[in-house]
Amino acid sequence: MKRKEGSAEVTRFLDAWFAVRQVIQAANFNRFHGAGLSATQFMTLNLLPPDGKGIAIGELARRMNLRPATVAKTIDSLEAREMVARIRDTFDRRSVLIRVTRAGKKLQNAAHGQFQAQIENLFKTMTSRERQGLIDGLESLARAAASQNEPLDGGLTRAIGGVLPAARSGRRSPRG
Repeated sequence: MKRKEGSAEVTRFLDAWFAVRQVIQAANFNRFHGAGLSATQFMTLNLLPPDGKGIAIGELARRMNLRPATVAKTIDSLEAREMVARIRDTFDRRSVLIRVTRAGKKLQNAAHGQFQAQIENLFKTMTSRERQGLIDGLESLARAAASQNEPLDGGLTRAIGGVLPAARSGRRSPRG
């Protein structure tokens, strides 16, 4: 009986998780579409350090679970829109970091502010007890994931050679 209860809890959790994920994805779609960006461009821009320090394409690709060549094409398109810049390391000319520009930072800030306001509004509809339970549960989930030191892909990444292909969207960027 206990196994069945656990299974029902997992099902409820996953149903709730995917419902929240859909809300977030819909909100993000409106933000990137309104800015004339593809989902990949928007995600890339928002993964760049806002402090202007920059990040290597390989590291971006790892974080996005995409191939470096795919990320490089995305960077090309963002660079053409003057939202990012490639900066060569003065000591190692082979090393190139991607930095967010002033225009990219403006979009990052707007997207972050809109997202935070939307989540804050949702959060405020919950009771204090519900908010605390959500925070406690998410912190516990994050700790459990960190202690496993394992990606939440069931080991698929290792099974297919270290790269888990990301789902592709059929949507095209309104401006390339």
